[in-house]
Amino acid sequence: MKRHYTLLVDFLGKILGPDYEVALHELLDDSNEIIAIANGELTGRHLGSPLSNKMLEFLTSRLYETQDYVLRFESTSVTGKKLCSNSLFIKDPHGRLVGLLCINFDSSRYRELSARVMDLCGSLLTPGAPSGTHLIVENDEHTYPSSIAGATASIVSSVIADYPVPVDRLTQDEKMEIMDALNRKGVFLLKGSVSHVARELHSSEASIYRYLGKLNNKD
Repeated sequence: MKRHYTLLVDFLGKILGPDYEVALHELLDDSNEIIAIANGELTGRHLGSPLSNKMLEFLTSRLYETQDYVLRFESTSVTGKKLCSNSLFIKDPHGRLVGLLCINFDSSRYRELSARVMDLCGSLLTPGAPSGTHLIVENDEHTYPSSIAGATASIVSSVIADYPVPVDRLTQDEKMEIMDALNRKGVFLLKGSVSHVARELHSSEASIYRYLGKLNNKD
């Protein structure tokens, strides 16, 4: 199964061309890294890169239990370009999620060509105006970290930034709120995240596991 999808990544990368990044994630108990990628320069990712923030949220919400794939959600490349992203949930014969096949499309070259054609026609092109078939609806928080540490740090810092007081002055309830937000964003699916969160919240790893236990019991 792994060989089949790895070959598919290489095949699609060559057929679709450089405007399409194709990435295969293997989902294990302690890892969700890229094991095959074509045209990775589009997002700056490589073998071993972790899941994006948005995909972590999809996994945490267990979206794969009701859908086989997610189409046309917006993401952002390392150069700031908007990408149209699509992800297929790969399941084994028992319905267990074992991987993700993600395809990201950079349409900027086509938009530039369209703008030139319109200029030749003497028409005015309104900057930023969406096309008539624009189907991207998500926000721009979906970015592509190139390392697990970077992914963890990005999510944790964005959540903690919502609290204007220093970490040392956070109450237990506020720390629980932060833990809940981090859990919903899927940060604890990343290897080593507990240690990082413990350092950022000035808490012990045992305390972080206790918070997680309370959240799981609440569910």
